[in-house]
Amino acid sequence: MIAFVASSRICILSVFVTLLTSGCAGASPSAVPQSAHKLPAAQARAIDRFVSQFTDLAMFDGVVLVDIGGEVVYRQAFGYANFELGVRHTQEHRFRIASVSKAVTDTAIAKLVEAGRLQLDTPIAKFLPNFPSADEIAVRHLLDHTSGIPHTNRQVWGDGTLSLSTTEIIDRLALLPLDFPPGSQSRYSNGGYAVAARILELIDNTTLTEALRRALLRPLGMNSTGHLADSRVAVPNLVTGYEPGKVPGQRRYPRFYAVESRPGGGSLYSTVDDLLRFTRAVFRENYVPAQWRRDVLGADEDVYLSQGRSPGFVAKLFYRASDDIIVISLANNYAVPADWTAAIAGLASSAPIETGWIDIKVVDKLIPVNHPMIGEYSNSFGGGQVSIKRTGEGHLTVTYGNENRATALVPLADGAFLLPLYFQRCHQPKPRGVISCHMLSGNKRYDSILTPR
Repeated sequence: MIAFVASSRICILSVFVTLLTSGCAGASPSAVPQSAHKLPAAQARAIDRFVSQFTDLAMFDGVVLVDIGGEVVYRQAFGYANFELGVRHTQEHRFRIASVSKAVTDTAIAKLVEAGRLQLDTPIAKFLPNFPSADEIAVRHLLDHTSGIPHTNRQVWGDGTLSLSTTEIIDRLALLPLDFPPGSQSRYSNGGYAVAARILELIDNTTLTEALRRALLRPLGMNSTGHLADSRVAVPNLVTGYEPGKVPGQRRYPRFYAVESRPGGGSLYSTVDDLLRFTRAVFRENYVPAQWRRDVLGADEDVYLSQGRSPGFVAKLFYRASDDIIVISLANNYAVPADWTAAIAGLASSAPIETGWIDIKVVDKLIPVNHPMIGEYSNSFGGGQVSIKRTGEGHLTVTYGNENRATALVPLADGAFLLPLYFQRCHQPKPRGVISCHMLSGNKRYDSILTPR
């Protein structure tokens, strides 16, 4: 039976209760031992300054950890676990980790492959004989996004407003045609990961939570990590998610999002210490042999980056083999910074590297009613519609597509505007002309042009 979401007020209150009563939960696992080695003070201050400027603008709340060669050299919390109650972050706080869940699921499957209980080339028909084209889809196809199984995010029922079990998702996917013949193309698919999650459940005839615990979480001591089976149920120590609001520097609640509709691919929660245990085990302790790191996790280059976002949360896990550095960033704020962990790794490295990010100098000013950026635009990134309006309080806001959630544009001293949601600097060279939005990191891949409609 399909369960519809509760009202957002009930969901928010349940999180408040969780934070207030988390001391009644079971004993917290022991923390990762703290190192006596720390970054040089100048480097630590540089990271503090880099991250804090975005906390001040309500673009980042969360924790950042840096480990070099097995030593935690930097660990800092920024902003709030719950802003309204004034709750600051602690190492016990849990975050939704969005698509970083895929790295955990991949590794659990790798351990089953290593143990001979599963093969990457096994057709999924062995587990789901009635699934369409099951004889042609191998387990490998699910993990490298070549299965042709549709992306659940694109389905009307897959927008996160419904609480669906893994079985219900599989039943719905089975009614859809494949996007392409298995193995012929590559296209990102949370649907494929839902099938992988169901296979994990079927192998041991258990829940996804218990399957992950048996295969991976218990052996690594990841006692604060789990699958969120029902987003309407409070989880002890799970922080509150936010996003930039309609006023510069303001936080607001994101829309309700049932992450259980992304089983295995976006449904997990964790802590910074648990993810450190995971990363150390996978990349330093040979917990997953190199062959399976390549074949299952796709980790065959110097830099491995797993990242994800879902309303209210952004998670990033970075490992660079050449200098054996780990950077973990968990945010309970839905603003997406490209190249964030790479910048922090550069500041923390033995030969510090300036981030190269565009400097931002914010000014506090109200916008005139005839500001030339006000209007309707087409977005070059994704081709959607963008609407820029002025609020009655005198702020510019931007809205994407048919969403009804406007986000403030932050005025900058040079006349441009900061788009907090995507860490972009937006500038209109000619009044009422095109608007160029460039990533603060300088990465042109995510730049966009807004053309007047």
